[in-house]
Amino acid sequence: MSNLVQRSLEQSFLFAYRQSCRLYRPLRSWIGAAVLGLFVLMTAAVVHVFPLSNWDMFAYTAAVLEPGVEDPAELHRQSYAIVKDNVSEGEYLTLTGDRAYRIRQAEDPEAFRTMLGFYRIKILYLETARFLSAQMDPVKALRMISIASTLAIGIILLAWLARTGTLMYGPVVAALLIGAAFGDAAQLLSPDLYASVFLLLAALFYVERLDLPAAFSLFAAFLVRPDHLAFVGVFFVLAAIYGPGRWSLTACFAACLAVYLWLTRGADHPGWWIHMWFTHVEYVPTLEGFHPPFSLVTYLQMLVRSTVRSLMSQTWLALLFAEVLFFAKCISPAKLDERPRVLLYAVFTSICAKYLVFPHYETRFYLPYLMILGMLLLTGWHRQQKASGPVDTST
Repeated sequence: MSNLVQRSLEQSFLFAYRQSCRLYRPLRSWIGAAVLGLFVLMTAAVVHVFPLSNWDMFAYTAAVLEPGVEDPAELHRQSYAIVKDNVSEGEYLTLTGDRAYRIRQAEDPEAFRTMLGFYRIKILYLETARFLSAQMDPVKALRMISIASTLAIGIILLAWLARTGTLMYGPVVAALLIGAAFGDAAQLLSPDLYASVFLLLAALFYVERLDLPAAFSLFAAFLVRPDHLAFVGVFFVLAAIYGPGRWSLTACFAACLAVYLWLTRGADHPGWWIHMWFTHVEYVPTLEGFHPPFSLVTYLQMLVRSTVRSLMSQTWLALLFAEVLFFAKCISPAKLDERPRVLLYAVFTSICAKYLVFPHYETRFYLPYLMILGMLLLTGWHRQQKASGPVDTST
């Protein structure tokens, strides 16, 4: 009796599976695109309805207002008032009173002013917010950038899949976005997702042999977050070695380096070591007169602490390991086209280099690189499978 029941159950499952596959196969590209598109739209809706609040909102708001407000006290008052109007009473209390650093910033305009050097350097992010602030307050403008960036990334990824005939892998790309903390990055008020738009666009342009648009996109990503100079530098070196895009990327790196030197001298940026110390050791209440001496021991402690925090509470190391394992087991490097291979090597090398130079532990800082790696591996594997025989994309 039990065998009859088991056979009937298994036959029912198999029948349902076969019917689902029969319906799915002719529509798999549409279904894949729909899954990815709906996931991105859902993320944008959540960002609009449930945005996250962080202390950086005060600093970015002040940096947006700064050209029109010279008095530090007035700049402080306006910045805190605008943020207060855009968050709940409980969130504002947390942002201004839950630790000594935040209390000092809320009470001391001069101490607050010393922090703005960390934020002035992200000039394209701030200029975009200033442009939008003609129609809305700076906090709403910054949130609008996050929502627009969320949608733009979805469009770029869909275009990439469509160009390579891999729209059926839309659910896989949605899973990669989840692993790369796409939702968290979108909800936060920060330039990370905005820079990711230009980095993904640069990667797509490069593999499509559009070197000048790729270079301009890289330059824009750098202007949003100048720490992407590390990737531009590594990419330039590998392009110079292999050949594709050599001259455009050389010009891009030279322009980025020149602007970086100008920015770090003119925007009152505190410098690499102070930024490292502030991020990994101590949130000092003011940067006035703060010049900690460089210590190799402290630097190694930062690396260890960031690695532990990455392993305990973040996903980027696990996703990077999975992508490296996929490359080792499923990809034949000799069969990859030259441009995807150069970009793949550049992205992986720059992740390692950036971590050694400034060990961020949060996944959102690695989102564009993890997504570029994932897209290159996915499309490269599909092309190699297609060349070796028919590819079953029904599951």
